[in-house]
Amino acid sequence: MSAKTPEERGELILRGIGVSPGVAVGEAVVFAQEGGGIPDYAISDAEIPMEIARFEEALIATRHQIAAIQRKVSRALGDEHAGIFDAHLLVVDDRYLIEEVMRELRTEHRNVEFIMESVADRYTRMLADVEDDYLRERAADVRDVIRRVINNLAGQTMDRMDKLEQPCIAVAHDFSPSDTAGMDRKVVHAFVSDMGSVTSHAAIMARALEVPAVVGLRSVSSQVSTGQTVLVDGGKGVVIINPTSGRLLEYARKAEEQKTILCELETLNDKRSETLDGIRIPIAANIELPSEMEGVRSHQMQGVGLFRTEFLFMGDALPNEQEQFGIYCETADLCAPERLVIRTMDMGGDKLASIVHIAKENNPFLGCRAIRFCLARPDIFKVQLRAVLRAAAGRNLALMYPMISGLDELMQANRVLEECRAELQAEGVPCAEKIPVGVMIEIPSAALTAGQIAPHVDFFSIGTNDLVQYTLAVDRVNENVAKLYQPTHLAVLKLIQAVVQAGRAAGIPTTVCGQMAASPELVALLIGLGVDELSISPPAILMIKDVIRHLCHAECVDLANAALASGQTAEILKMCRDLLAKTSPEILELLG
Repeated sequence: MSAKTPEERGELILRGIGVSPGVAVGEAVVFAQEGGGIPDYAISDAEIPMEIARFEEALIATRHQIAAIQRKVSRALGDEHAGIFDAHLLVVDDRYLIEEVMRELRTEHRNVEFIMESVADRYTRMLADVEDDYLRERAADVRDVIRRVINNLAGQTMDRMDKLEQPCIAVAHDFSPSDTAGMDRKVVHAFVSDMGSVTSHAAIMARALEVPAVVGLRSVSSQVSTGQTVLVDGGKGVVIINPTSGRLLEYARKAEEQKTILCELETLNDKRSETLDGIRIPIAANIELPSEMEGVRSHQMQGVGLFRTEFLFMGDALPNEQEQFGIYCETADLCAPERLVIRTMDMGGDKLASIVHIAKENNPFLGCRAIRFCLARPDIFKVQLRAVLRAAAGRNLALMYPMISGLDELMQANRVLEECRAELQAEGVPCAEKIPVGVMIEIPSAALTAGQIAPHVDFFSIGTNDLVQYTLAVDRVNENVAKLYQPTHLAVLKLIQAVVQAGRAAGIPTTVCGQMAASPELVALLIGLGVDELSISPPAILMIKDVIRHLCHAECVDLANAALASGQTAEILKMCRDLLAKTSPEILELLG
């Protein structure tokens, strides 16, 4: 019997999260899921020194391997992306992990692979439970390093991408940073995975390598076999197994169109971000690390609207004032002459449990985190504020508090800030006489009392990710209710409008720094609601700038008014997409 053609077998269309645009077609290579088969056996007291020696040798080998990967990425993509592996090197040298492994070796009398897997599992579960997407994704860094250490203990290699020789579409349950760093763009034409998100390192590396990628497909690794033809549309988040000849012809045409669109977007780097009728909408950047400033400057963004500082607190000890001061100065200098907005630590005490010893909470997302934790622990908060005040002397730097729920918390935070300024002045340490202070509006109570808060701050920054989540009581990472996470819900739009109006009444600007600002179909709605500035991740700027440059301010206002009058979530989203189709059809083509 002759083999069936793709048309006879039938094509299978899967939808996931498109994290890197582009279209690719090729034969699949499916990688088996890793993580099983960790040996577990008892050891005696006499064998403990031998296990420790094996552990130390594996750590040394891992450190050398990661450093080699980092050098390879630096040569290929620059220091900005090589900086991803700084976090991996920190894991290898993490005293908490190392000392916990040593301690449990002596108390549990099990082999080092088993002990390390157990210690790392507790650590990664803690990170995976964090509400912040960026911090949650850092659990992948730890898993990647632990996997490498355990493979070194077993004398096995883990650089599976290096072994690919023929052009293919790479398919796996998940891709680690090490996997993506080893990708050869001439060989791996695209990759797809069951797991992942837009903030994962695999996604970041895919965009940097300009390799089409779709993640979050749940079961693609079990639905496709090595050798099958796979079509990947990274812009639309679509993967097609066994595409028909008609489908291949259709996508060949679309691939050429998308290539042309992406080339045209590159010409916008030095263009102003303003509407057709001359209303300027500045676009700032959201960043996690100083190394990302290279991308901010290359895209000529209007400074940094959100510098997350949580990475400073992810080690085995709290960062001191001088360490923080150095980082803030470095980043502000790279950002100059544009402004750098530093957000104070936005994490809970549960994530610092190993170094601050805070009581466990049943629901840390609604507990002592962000500004609440900082006000409860002024000893930690004041170190950060002092460092910011010192860095702000002679620099274009602003400060922003997260998770403010109302005026009382703001006033408390400002009092601590003034205490720090007075202390520095008394010590004769140079610091800023005046620093712009803003608040993140991400809790409904803050939005509803924005009129009270506005006279005491210099700007508002709306964090739409949490505002939508808290307003609609929807956990945005819970698959069971994710469909209820609706940024165009009338309640969300009214809260944004209320914040903007309160800001205008007080003469202060309002920025949106959440995912809504990076969503091309929602940009016109935000502008129509009166938002003054957008702050987004650098990779999204060209699409957003293109959208703004094809809009008229008046039609944005009309859209916002129609949306508020409608009140129907799905209808509002359709209005937004219809306007995008009219003004920027090329962006809609990329989005799908």
